[in-house]
Amino acid sequence: MRHRIGLWGGLLALSLIACSKDPRAVRVTDNNKDKFIEEIKDLKGLSVDESRLLFTFFMRHNLSSSFGQTPPTLVGKTVGDLISEQRTFEKDAQKQESQQTRLAVEAKATEDALAAEFRKAISLTVFQKDFLASDSEARRYQSYINIKCVYKNTSSKDIRAFTGSIRFTDLFDKPIYESNLTISDPIKAGAKANWTGSIEYNQFASEHQALKNANLKDLKIVWVPKSIIYADGTKVGKTGN
Repeated sequence: MRHRIGLWGGLLALSLIACSKDPRAVRVTDNNKDKFIEEIKDLKGLSVDESRLLFTFFMRHNLSSSFGQTPPTLVGKTVGDLISEQRTFEKDAQKQESQQTRLAVEAKATEDALAAEFRKAISLTVFQKDFLASDSEARRYQSYINIKCVYKNTSSKDIRAFTGSIRFTDLFDKPIYESNLTISDPIKAGAKANWTGSIEYNQFASEHQALKNANLKDLKIVWVPKSIIYADGTKVGKTGN
């Protein structure tokens, strides 16, 4: 048994020596595929980045199997093939991430532009925020954060209904809470009105705690209008989520 182990170790050493001039030429076969990662861990001649790419490939291969996905094919490929495949995979992933980032930036810019236009038709701000605690004696079993708003139709047309959200941040623009709002009370051009809304308070939600505990003067309030329906039936903006 010792002789066989020693022979195998010797053959492996000879194999690595033979390939030492070009470690990228070492190939995965049916015979070595299960032990390949062990056989190549001491390969000399790869750059730091090539070594990273190679072992990242095997991490991805093993994770694919763990999540029930079909892992990348190994047999027949050389170390150079695996490095090249991982490099391509990472470049594609970076490209996709860049595209997603660009799309998100474009979507945000579009939303901000539309909101700015809609604010020319509907201006809105919060002038009061208070907390109404639950009271079993009054048969009020839920606590609420109440907000009172004043809004004005600054367009030249009567408005039938509008929707949007109120975004609360701290003074450094850190998001605290965002509440959706829909007002379906018609309002004449140039008219003002008040609106009161209630948020069911969840004591275990950190954003609810932050909104409840913050003084209104310490909050920045951003009105984000999303759609408007005018009295003449004209609709602008998003009509759904």
